Amino acid sequence: MKIKKIINMLNYATVLIIAPAAFSQQAVMDQDGIYLVCEKMPEIKGGLKALSKIIKYPKEAKKLGVQGVVYVQFIVDEKGAVVDPKLIRKLGAGCDEEALRALEKLKFNPGYVQGKPVKARFTLPIRFAL
Repeated sequence: MKIKKIINMLNYATVLIIAPAAFSQQAVMDQDGIYLVCEKMPEIKGGLKALSKIIKYPKEAKKLGVQGVVYVQFIVDEKGAVVDPKLIRKLGAGCDEEALRALEKLKFNPGYVQGKPVKARFTLPIRFAL
């Protein structure tokens, strides 16, 4: 019983020690000069609500009962435009195409490092659920 309490206290102390470090975000850049982590990451203008207004459930996916998540990776440039979208995880039945179509219509606020807009790689999960 005492050992469990001590372990629980140690786990709690570890969380308290690690948590503050999670809030300080350092910029990380890949070999192509594109940021993987920014001080301020890109954001969808209008949030996920904007995405939900644009996206439509594909008829084929509804008919077949297809549900799941499509992962799309892309670059948000300094002006907030989407560049080079790629499907990382596909779902099929028209969901992949719909995810790309919706992504083309989204507008983003760019990522920032030291107060300047930068190119940032972004992965967006798009959930399709009936």
